[in-house]
Amino acid sequence: MMKNHVRYFIVSILFFASTVNYADRATLSITKTSLSNDLGLDSVAMGYLLSAWAWSYVIAQIPAGWLLDRFGSKRVYGAGIFLWSLFIFLMGFTGFLRGSTALVVLFALLFLAGFALAPAFPGNGRFVAAWFPTQERGTASAIFNSSQYFCLVLFAPFMGWITHRLGWQYVFWAMGALGIVLTPVWF
Repeated sequence: MMKNHVRYFIVSILFFASTVNYADRATLSITKTSLSNDLGLDSVAMGYLLSAWAWSYVIAQIPAGWLLDRFGSKRVYGAGIFLWSLFIFLMGFTGFLRGSTALVVLFALLFLAGFALAPAFPGNGRFVAAWFPTQERGTASAIFNSSQYFCLVLFAPFMGWITHRLGWQYVFWAMGALGIVLTPVWF
């Protein structure tokens, strides 16, 4: 077990990556009113979209754990960051579509994002187990778990402002680009 201070850097990176992870999950919730009005999607369609990533996320949890075990947390998590960010980024382009076409493309991208998001929290657990002594794992886990609320503090006002000033598409482009830029930092 590493007893040096590198583990604090590790948990800081996990906190930041998890913050981006949760913020990317919130993009549709922040933009849903503008997006649904612009694309002509009703509340039933929005219900499908708001649950799309969760369907694949649930399906992918066990395979994601296996991938983390098989290929290593750094690689699988890093690939996940890039892929979920790419799918979020591509969602901005659905503004050029309408109706059922927009719905199908958005659903597919959200579904794919769910697969890519799945390795993050099992990966966080693996990193904490590898880098922290048993007596510090609860605290380390609390740090990265707090990212789910920190992302709302940090990114919800930002995404709301972007939606209001520039349009909902820019939220997806900005948040996707952030994760794509984070990928080389992760590696």
